[in-house]
Amino acid sequence: MLKSIRRDVLQWWKGPDKKYFCVMLGFAVVVYFPLMSQKLTNTFDGLWMDTYYIAGGWELSIGRWFWPFADALRFGVQTDPINSLLTLSLVTLSFILVRRLFTTKDSLLTYLLGMAFISSASVSIQLSYRYMSPIFGLSLFLSVAAAYCVIRTENKIRAVVQGAVCLALSLGLYQANLGSFCLILLVYFLMLLFQKPDRSLIHAHIAKSLCSAAAGVILYYLTLKLVLLVTGFQMSEYNGAASVSPLYVLKRLPAGAARAYQIFGVYFFRNQYRNNILQAVGFFALIVLLVGFGLLKRFWRVVQSRDLEYILLSAAALAVLPAVCNVMLLITSEATWHLQMAGALDLFIPLCILLLDVTRKERPQNEKLRMAAIGGTVLLAGLIVYGNVYMRAVDQEAMYEGRKSLKTMTDRIADDLMDFGYFDGEERLPVVFVGRPSSNPAFLMREYYLYANTYAQIGRFWGGADVARQAWKSVFQNITPVNLTYGRVERYLEVYAESETEQMPTYPQQGYIRQIGDTVVVKISDDYKEELTSVEEEEKPLSGFFELGQVDNSFYEPWKDEE
Repeated sequence: MLKSIRRDVLQWWKGPDKKYFCVMLGFAVVVYFPLMSQKLTNTFDGLWMDTYYIAGGWELSIGRWFWPFADALRFGVQTDPINSLLTLSLVTLSFILVRRLFTTKDSLLTYLLGMAFISSASVSIQLSYRYMSPIFGLSLFLSVAAAYCVIRTENKIRAVVQGAVCLALSLGLYQANLGSFCLILLVYFLMLLFQKPDRSLIHAHIAKSLCSAAAGVILYYLTLKLVLLVTGFQMSEYNGAASVSPLYVLKRLPAGAARAYQIFGVYFFRNQYRNNILQAVGFFALIVLLVGFGLLKRFWRVVQSRDLEYILLSAAALAVLPAVCNVMLLITSEATWHLQMAGALDLFIPLCILLLDVTRKERPQNEKLRMAAIGGTVLLAGLIVYGNVYMRAVDQEAMYEGRKSLKTMTDRIADDLMDFGYFDGEERLPVVFVGRPSSNPAFLMREYYLYANTYAQIGRFWGGADVARQAWKSVFQNITPVNLTYGRVERYLEVYAESETEQMPTYPQQGYIRQIGDTVVVKISDDYKEELTSVEEEEKPLSGFFELGQVDNSFYEPWKDEE
């Protein structure tokens, strides 16, 4: 295996992959330069974590046993631009492997498809979790490497072993990338079916794919159990992790399949998750429909061959193709789906276009039609890149503008706390912040902010006392550094229930800071009673022709309160 890796590395360095890597990484740096240079994060966990973090018990309890080891290799250092460059390098290498599976020749199309994936929403939101973005990137790379080993390794036993090891490591970092692994294998399977090679190749691919997937999942599970046994931690109920079993999966399979198809439809046919700025006018729906039409044309060729085995296999593969993108929902049907889990969905269109391109029937008599098809494909790929890039610009600008508005507010609050006499004594009373910054009328929200994905709307904190406490604590540590004492979660809940809190004015009115019992209460807005555990789903009118759909692309990891 080591010899194979060394050979592949040398081949990459001497071959066209080096040029492809440099172009893709350069493109990525340009697209995400604001995020890296301004050290932008999302309004959730990314805001909470600063420049130092090493995974521990929480990560182990949700099954990500390899994460602490990966963090230890980086000594807990989570600074930009190092983290983002590392992540983007891993994402680029991942697509290089994907591209090599389907074609050996580079063209304008292969460059555009790589750019489309790199500028996708899943990569963007993963970068906004600065403290864990390399974990996302490494997990993706290992899942793609697993599929690459299964497909390219001729020896069946070696292919299964290598694929299983890479897959187990990938799942030990981030389980959602099981979808990327399965999608690549399935699309490659369709390519074989459309090209109609010897049956032995088809059967070998099926056997290697199923065995490597099963072996990888089993290896991941056994390693997880061993790590939990050694460390003494228990599985968390987060996203149903503790409930997963073969019987559980079978019982929940219909519901999981329904959700997998539903998420696919919502992602591409609605404007709920903003992957592409042209999505609001149905662009992605058009792309998916065109891709679907192309796949059906390829399937019709298989039907015309009248080979029953090939017809049944092709029909089954096409039927499950959308669901495979969300394969984790087939395992944990009750899991909450988040935007950072969309890696396989963002791979779907580039992979399908590559599939259609390599299986295009060459007909010299229809040269004009063939060139028109190629030109149309390149144009659509270019439009995907165009829309993705501008949507990433909107999200990054929203992060920047939101952080500025938040800093203006918290700087004023810090000054008012000083005038209140909070810092006069040797012992400071605990502070409880009530309400979200984004719900205060003084919080400036420009058009960028309103149209951005929820993760980019800095100041739109989660509801719920535990996450509100952590968010405000992070703000006064990282944005407006002030040495405060923070009230416990229990005290937050008590303050929320106080009638005196309800009667207080909100920032910046006189009296928005008040001592209630042994606690200093700072009231920001009146939305604190909602007690949500995720981002609100609400309709907000916008100027212009864009409409803000219902968005829930949050990410939640319970935070252990410090004593």
